[in-house]
Amino acid sequence: MSELASPRALLGQETALQAFSAALATGRVAGSYLLHGPAGTGRTLGATLFANALLCERPKGLEPCRSCRACRRSATGTHPDLLVVAADTGPRFDDDADAARAGTDRFTRAARSAAKPGPRKTISVRVLRRLLEILSLASAHGGWKVAIIDAFDEVEEEGAALLLKTLEEAPPRTTFLLLSRGTDGVPDTILSRSQRVRFRPIPPATVRAIAAAHGGDAVRELPPSALDLLIRLAQGSPGRAIRAAQMGLIGMPADVLRTLGSATAPAEELLPWVRDAGKELESQRERVREALALGVVLCRDAWTSGGDSRLVALRTAFESLDANVPPEWVLRALWIRAARARSLTI
Repeated sequence: MSELASPRALLGQETALQAFSAALATGRVAGSYLLHGPAGTGRTLGATLFANALLCERPKGLEPCRSCRACRRSATGTHPDLLVVAADTGPRFDDDADAARAGTDRFTRAARSAAKPGPRKTISVRVLRRLLEILSLASAHGGWKVAIIDAFDEVEEEGAALLLKTLEEAPPRTTFLLLSRGTDGVPDTILSRSQRVRFRPIPPATVRAIAAAHGGDAVRELPPSALDLLIRLAQGSPGRAIRAAQMGLIGMPADVLRTLGSATAPAEELLPWVRDAGKELESQRERVREALALGVVLCRDAWTSGGDSRLVALRTAFESLDANVPPEWVLRALWIRAARARSLTI
């Protein structure tokens, strides 16, 4: 984190850039923004760009000056007036005493970068309470204070109520950037006090360019046909494309999924890849969920009829996964259902 990103890096999200630029140009910065849209479409980058410009002492629109004290600290991720809470990296506290001891350094972007991303977990009211306590203190640099909550979908109900109380009291020169997949799960009371900024799925050509630029060898080494499949799976989310490539989905798992319904044995071939995600069941569920999504793409390629019974088997597998059925069981049951469906159509 030695260089601040430029707004030009937020490809495909011109509407969001316009909303942030207008706020900075008019000085009408809202106390809360809801950045909503599919994961992996640039919400975190957009929030960071806006925060950097707010904190900069001499910004030119969304472009920070990159030379003031605020920009130097933002570049290292240690600016004390930019606090981050994330469902995948925390911070997380063992108890109230642990939270009370936590300083600003536990909430910086540098702390998030240093933390090993894990399965997404609920953002507890304990974490939000400590965040709000720190935000209530005077700004370290005498300017704006910004809090990024990624993602509001994961905030406990009690935490949402706590945040609402803070928004009602409208702290001066403080803004909250709430990231969310959609608006349905956000309480109306929060929606009414937030300016909505929508992040839309990105066009395939732009997804391809972003994935190639930021996906490393996992993307660059894919043959053209595999890359095409990856872009289709991404559904407008460069982050999803990169994540799928890095987990090795467009490889052996894709080859196995092409045989869906042919026999029970191929399900066993996927299990080592699933377990390679680690012991956390949520990490394994993420792999199975992406494998199921890829299975849907492949099935639609092979069977153009939307009513194909193997697609029904995949939808049932999704439902089982969402119902917290162990990932291994979901795969075994999927192959049995798909094999049965195929035997009935041959």
